[in-house]
Amino acid sequence: MSHRRLLPASVSAVALAVVLAGCSGGGTSPSAEESEIPRLDATDAGTAGLPEIVWNLPYGEPTSIDPAFSSSESNSAVIANMCESLLLQNPDFTASPGLAEVTAVDDITYEVVIDERAAFWDGSPVTAEDVKFSIERTKNPDTGSTWAAVLANVSGVEVTGDRTATIRLSVPDALFAAHLATPAAAVVQRAFVESTPGHGTADGGLMCSGPFELGEWALGEDITLTKSDDYWNPERAALSDSLRFTFNTDAASATTAMQRGEITGSYNFAVSGLDTLADSDGSVTFGTSLGLYGLMTVNVDNGPLADIRVREALQLAIDYAGIRDGVFQDAAEINKTFTPRAAWGYSEPIFESAWDAIAAGTTDLDAARDLLAEAPAQERPVVLSYYADLPEDAQVASSVQAAAAEIGLEVELNPQTASENIAMYFDAAAREGTDLMVWAGYLDVPEPAAYYQYYTSDGVFNVAGFSDAEFDSVVSESRTTLDDDARAELITTAQAIYADNRINFPIVSQNTRTFLAEGVTGAVTSQAFLYSPWAVNIGTAE
Repeated sequence: MSHRRLLPASVSAVALAVVLAGCSGGGTSPSAEESEIPRLDATDAGTAGLPEIVWNLPYGEPTSIDPAFSSSESNSAVIANMCESLLLQNPDFTASPGLAEVTAVDDITYEVVIDERAAFWDGSPVTAEDVKFSIERTKNPDTGSTWAAVLANVSGVEVTGDRTATIRLSVPDALFAAHLATPAAAVVQRAFVESTPGHGTADGGLMCSGPFELGEWALGEDITLTKSDDYWNPERAALSDSLRFTFNTDAASATTAMQRGEITGSYNFAVSGLDTLADSDGSVTFGTSLGLYGLMTVNVDNGPLADIRVREALQLAIDYAGIRDGVFQDAAEINKTFTPRAAWGYSEPIFESAWDAIAAGTTDLDAARDLLAEAPAQERPVVLSYYADLPEDAQVASSVQAAAAEIGLEVELNPQTASENIAMYFDAAAREGTDLMVWAGYLDVPEPAAYYQYYTSDGVFNVAGFSDAEFDSVVSESRTTLDDDARAELITTAQAIYADNRINFPIVSQNTRTFLAEGVTGAVTSQAFLYSPWAVNIGTAE
């Protein structure tokens, strides 16, 4: 989740009954043969470490390094190398043992066995009490974690031994299992949290168990992590000695620094720098992303977009092919649904059929003009808000404004600072005066069902104020439906309701973009970098 992607995590329902250890209609992106940029989810591990990895965060400085607040790209990219969850998310989004092995005993009971070697940076063991404390802390509404929602059905965590625990749910939850490989199940040291004011801040620090330890956080400048020499799992130990994060949000200067080799690497750098970096001495890789990018209506009951015909007209006017080719190049594909195709982690034929049935991702100016002519005259322009410093956002906003003008609809652009734009996702007051906003987010594993949980009538990200009893009911039922096909049928029903009401206008789903300096390899290059120690294998290439 980027500067704007402070959105909720979504999950997968894989491995519920086993030990949890182990394009049509909208255009597609070019195949690997058509693109000179390779597409893979991890580069080959380095052969030797670097004295220092310098990694730029294009969306700016993290707001926290507390895993309970690992809900944005900047926060997550740092935390993932320090704090570990019960399970580990692999580059292909499968799960394997992390701090523990977890067995689903039945639909509502999970047994946790912590690796006997697992230890915090201070040498003390990771205990079942720490697991219980961490899960209950994240779930507690007073903590304010966006991960609390995925733990809502946890009825209790019972400590059964120093290294064993039992997690019980109040009802079957198809979305719970895969969250064990996300920060929802990240483990922090209870004693440190309880004794440290400002936990997760530059002053408070944190105590975790990962392959890199927090060195220094110089506010406004950089964050330095150091290799944990006593890390408990040799198979995941870091190659390189130091990992320093910089916060250059200026696309042009960051691109220049990468081109010169001053930056070792970066995730999801501005698309405007893609050609330059692809032609540099370094390398660019595309990886699987569960990201979504489009427009979200704001307060659908009032303003110029209150009439569904106006919303539908604007959606038909958007130049999807032009945006995809002109703004995102071959780093994205046109999207038709709120959640992207890459999120189909199961029951693909059901999702494919539903995708084909949705009328989106195409431009029809004549139909748009006809719809607009049927609607009442607009008393004021549609106000479209976006993050001004991100070139893609500015270009898309201008394209939408021009497309609207083609059908006689006036759109007024409202460029925002990063802090203003972030507030739009969480604060109703910040959205006053806005009718439409650029909406970027991502799922955390291939499970569309969980993402819709946040857009029901009382959902935290229901900025449109959309309310539909059937939608709420179907989304709620999908969470307790463990059968994959049945759940897919439910969520595609909800998907159709959302699409038919023109609440969100999907535009593209992007690939994860990774830059590595000349002679450097070893990074996770899929979106799994958010929740896995992606820097441990970074080093020199042979």
